Amino acid sequence: MKKQKRIPPVLIAVGIGIIMVIVFIIGTIIEKYTPSDKKVSEDKINDMYYVTGDNKDEISIVLQDEIVEDKAVKDNDTVYLNINFIKKYFDDRYYWDNTENVLLYTTPNDVIRSDVGTQEYYVTKAKNNVDYVIVKTDGTNVYVALDFVVLFSNVQYKYYDNPSRLVFRYKWNEVQQVIVRESTELRIYAGIKQDILKKVKKKEVLTVIDEGKNWYKVATEDGYIGYVRKKYTGTKKTVTLVNEAYKEPVYTNIHKDFTISMGWHMMVSQADNNNIVDLTTNAKGMNVISPTWFRIVDNNGTLSSLADGNYVTRAHQLGLEVWAMVDDQSSDSRNDQVFTSTSKRENIINQLISAAIQYNLDGINIDFEYITEDIAEDYIQFLRELSVKCRNNGVVLSVDDKVPIASNEYYNRTEQGKIVDYVIVMAYDEHWGVESGAGSTASISWVTDGIANTVKQVPAEKVVLGIPFYTKIWGERTDGSVETFSTATMDIAESTVAAHGCEKIWLEDIGQNYSEYNEGGLTYRIWLEDAASIERKVKLISQYGLAGVSAWRLGSESADIWNTIVKYTN
Repeated sequence: MKKQKRIPPVLIAVGIGIIMVIVFIIGTIIEKYTPSDKKVSEDKINDMYYVTGDNKDEISIVLQDEIVEDKAVKDNDTVYLNINFIKKYFDDRYYWDNTENVLLYTTPNDVIRSDVGTQEYYVTKAKNNVDYVIVKTDGTNVYVALDFVVLFSNVQYKYYDNPSRLVFRYKWNEVQQVIVRESTELRIYAGIKQDILKKVKKKEVLTVIDEGKNWYKVATEDGYIGYVRKKYTGTKKTVTLVNEAYKEPVYTNIHKDFTISMGWHMMVSQADNNNIVDLTTNAKGMNVISPTWFRIVDNNGTLSSLADGNYVTRAHQLGLEVWAMVDDQSSDSRNDQVFTSTSKRENIINQLISAAIQYNLDGINIDFEYITEDIAEDYIQFLRELSVKCRNNGVVLSVDDKVPIASNEYYNRTEQGKIVDYVIVMAYDEHWGVESGAGSTASISWVTDGIANTVKQVPAEKVVLGIPFYTKIWGERTDGSVETFSTATMDIAESTVAAHGCEKIWLEDIGQNYSEYNEGGLTYRIWLEDAASIERKVKLISQYGLAGVSAWRLGSESADIWNTIVKYTN
């Protein structure tokens, strides 16, 4: 019998080492490709949902595919949201009157109102009741019951526990969705080694937020946001979200079946009503006249009036509609005292509507030029409330706005474009006084930019171009600074040029004739408004599809102007 050879210990050790390496490699591979079954900790979940634990009545908020830091609060089984949150995300037509402690919401035909601490609300004059307090305050914080918000706004929500959270749907647009083909894990980050947020079941619908090579970032219907492997989902599809329980309010507006050709009739006394025939005799094609009849004269919203029934009768006989103007130019009233009060706004509105009915007015023209940013919200609320009364009484509502620039964006032209009938762009006073320096009243490029920027926010068919019937004569010192200026009618400006034997030069880029002369050590410079400059401006009506034109002011124009305007408005 042969004697077996013994394996050298060295070889045995090497073999064992190889086996151990193989086992290690296999283990490493298995470890690498085996998904983690570790769940996200409760503390991490709380961090994700901004749960602090300080207030058990706070409820986290998920806005479709985003967890936000804002919180809802629960009081006596009623959920409340801060009004600023509501306005930011859901509906900016909610308005809180901090002076009178009243909540308002304005629809096309009604003003809905609820006083603080009550279960009652009024739709115009109709009283309604709910089984919860609608609005509560905590110092300067204002909270509105969520169920009340849902009555009027395009919002849906569901409540979930652990953590306590509300999941909102408020963006009704196209989204990308996938359906889970096979139950799998939703992980906190992309990667099989990342902690598990929750299990997602077969046929569960997920909204895609972002897409990687192998993973989708998704939002679940119950408000979790994480990552799921693509191989466990079906084909991505585009879905349009619709809230079938909500009916969008329709803002009906009065739209004239003719191109607006309007002139403002400036008045300082009752006797000026007698000038209507003289001012309109040569106004060929003019179809609307706006007398400056009303003015806010105190901090209670009282209006002074120069209204005259005979004026309206005569205007109608001449084929003119009457859109009476109201302005805020009195030194005895302060807009921040008037528009911040619901009862004072109502006072103005009731006076205007009563006058419209009494004098058979066709429209109201709002010319409030001293609105500041701190009361912009109050001003737009005034327009909403006035628009309801005008709409219900068949009265045209027009608003005069300055040319859009960054510093006056707070006028909220987008909202104006929805609620009023016409927005009139006051495309004049490009250079307005000593501080602005000498220059054109309304250069064509400046006017064009003003219109172009307005129609980005307001439908073009609602926009009326405001043009100047006046010219400024500027007196400059030798260093180019302005010492004096005067406002002249078109005829006076022309006669001034003629009297000084000045040459007129057409400036194509400005769209005006220009002239200058020296007198008394000053250089007088004039950018003339005349038939040629006006024609350049009114051509914008057809170019941008505007509703028409309005001129400030009647009586300042030369005799040939209306023959020019009518070519573009007839």
